[in-house]
Amino acid sequence: MIKIAICDDNVVFLNAFNQIVDNCMRKYTSDFDISTASNGNLLLTKHKKYEFDIIFLDIDMPNLSGFDVARILRDDFSRCFIIFITNHSELVYESLDFQPFNFIRKNCGIPIEESVDKIICKLMRHMKQNKKIVLEDEISGRSAVYIKDILYIESDKHYVLYHVLKKELPIKMRGNISDLLEKYSTYFFVRIHKRYLVNLRFLSNIDNKNYEITIGEINKRLPMSRNYKHEVDEKYTMFLRAMI
Repeated sequence: MIKIAICDDNVVFLNAFNQIVDNCMRKYTSDFDISTASNGNLLLTKHKKYEFDIIFLDIDMPNLSGFDVARILRDDFSRCFIIFITNHSELVYESLDFQPFNFIRKNCGIPIEESVDKIICKLMRHMKQNKKIVLEDEISGRSAVYIKDILYIESDKHYVLYHVLKKELPIKMRGNISDLLEKYSTYFFVRIHKRYLVNLRFLSNIDNKNYEITIGEINKRLPMSRNYKHEVDEKYTMFLRAMI
């Protein structure tokens, strides 16, 4: 289930915005829940209990501003997507310090329903990888891993190695990389070589001259087969377009 929170101190706007988000979400899924909060402290209390996936957050609130809330969420390494809401266009640039997913201006001439619909459409693409899977290493046992944290998958004889963000050692499981291709291609993975599947989220550069790609998060270069070059280029371009 996708857990959504909306935080705004204007209760009239809060209730109206709640209905807008509900209507837009129903175009994509019925598996979601929306919670509202009229101040930042209440939102943070609810977040500790529910761990929201998406938070629509008003910037200009008394006592605890939207920026204060975002700072606390960031310091707690929260994985939620933050969309700032504001009446003040000048705050949009300041909001970028918190790396929000997007922002909504209340009075900008564009119907707020249109802005919300575009953002939710984009969110659904990003959240495709926001799913947990259980991997079982023969040595360290079971691990629950977000698909979006898998950097790349490497073939090693009768095993596959899952290289996961912030894990020093890969998770080693019995398997065949060809069998995993169909499963992970729907989550923005692409085969770059007979030995490697790469998460397009972390692909930062394609070196067509040396037939290599770079995993930007860890600054690691991997070989790219000539046979897969066209497919890698094509899927990476499609991925970038989908994420804009």
